[in-house]
Amino acid sequence: MRDVRKSDQKAAPPHIRFNFAMGLAHGILFQTGMAFSGPMTVLPVFLNHFTVSQMMIGLFSALMSAGGVLPQLLVAHRLETRPRKKPTLVLMIWVRAAIWLALGLLAYFCPPGKPIIVLVALLILLFGFSFAGGVASIPFTDIWGKALPPTLRGRFFGHRQLWGGLMAVGAGYVVKLILGNPDISFPRNYAFLFLLSFAFIAMSYTALSSVREPKGQSTGPPRGIGLFLRESVRLLWEDRNFGLFILTRLAVGSAAFALPFYVLYGKNELHMAIEQVGILVGAQMAGGILSNLLWGQLSDRVGNRIVIILTAATATAVPLLGLLSSVVGWELLIAVFALIGFSMSGAGIGFTNYLLEIAPEHLRPTYIALQGTSMGLIIVFPILGGLLIDACSYEATFLVTMVALTIGLLLSLRLKEVRKVGE
Repeated sequence: MRDVRKSDQKAAPPHIRFNFAMGLAHGILFQTGMAFSGPMTVLPVFLNHFTVSQMMIGLFSALMSAGGVLPQLLVAHRLETRPRKKPTLVLMIWVRAAIWLALGLLAYFCPPGKPIIVLVALLILLFGFSFAGGVASIPFTDIWGKALPPTLRGRFFGHRQLWGGLMAVGAGYVVKLILGNPDISFPRNYAFLFLLSFAFIAMSYTALSSVREPKGQSTGPPRGIGLFLRESVRLLWEDRNFGLFILTRLAVGSAAFALPFYVLYGKNELHMAIEQVGILVGAQMAGGILSNLLWGQLSDRVGNRIVIILTAATATAVPLLGLLSSVVGWELLIAVFALIGFSMSGAGIGFTNYLLEIAPEHLRPTYIALQGTSMGLIIVFPILGGLLIDACSYEATFLVTMVALTIGLLLSLRLKEVRKVGE
């Protein structure tokens, strides 16, 4: 691995090269797999075949986040004193793989004329996928906090997103071919996409399952759940910078008000052809690719505060361009999705690595869980966005989103720089 410097190797635990390679393979393959059935592109259009309610589509988007939030503090409580957390990770990722396989089979054998059955089944599957992801996120993040030094994490997550983005651009082209092929009728066209997602997700989880977890600190018997929860909440007040970090994360997360609806805005209001969804997938992936040339270097060489600030600024431009697309045309949505990819990549690198730097090692699972649980407020954002669209317009939702993201940008400027330049 050319990116692994000698200084990094000395600072890092054993197996750094192997873990870097397996983590890289996981990130690339998982991102490619999810591009075939993107939650902000392909999945909303698939759901739109069964319901015209924007609120319902927002509800499904919310469920993709809800399950991930609910278990995190309980998982952190169970895992905080365990020196090894990989067994929990492996179990949950394969549950997620099985659920996506079931989603593909459901789409293929979709009962005609029974949308309620399909919607209920989709609701259960997507919630289960998200819930298992919420459980897995605690050991996943903790393992990389132990396995990689701070000055390597930016390049690690950056390369995952860079090469995964390149692969996902190709996936976007495949989406365009399948959805634009009149010989592949609905719903089998979507079933093929979901099954392609499953195949790549399964390969990515094979790589992740092989990661060698460094042994962490053992801090004795676990605290009682009541004491654990009280002391966890108190951290938000005692560590003021961590509390500000949470507020910033929530404000930037307000992008979720509008994320599921840009593609539907193009389809329903701007008369965008359905096969152009593949172009939007490719634009989102391309935005992520180009941004990773910047985010990884900034994270490792300057710090993660600047990554968070630039991410918030980029996210604020997204709903503004969404509003302007009503004048320019659906083609401006290509720029919208490019900036979505740009800002999401920055958020993935900046917020994750900033959290790993400010969290004490023995409290790392708790810090991770507090951040994840606080994101529960974001769950309702897509639902509220859908309700606002049903009651008013797409433009109203985009405007509210832009105001909330501006607040997030202002909050990000108040975060402390926790690492000296070049450290």
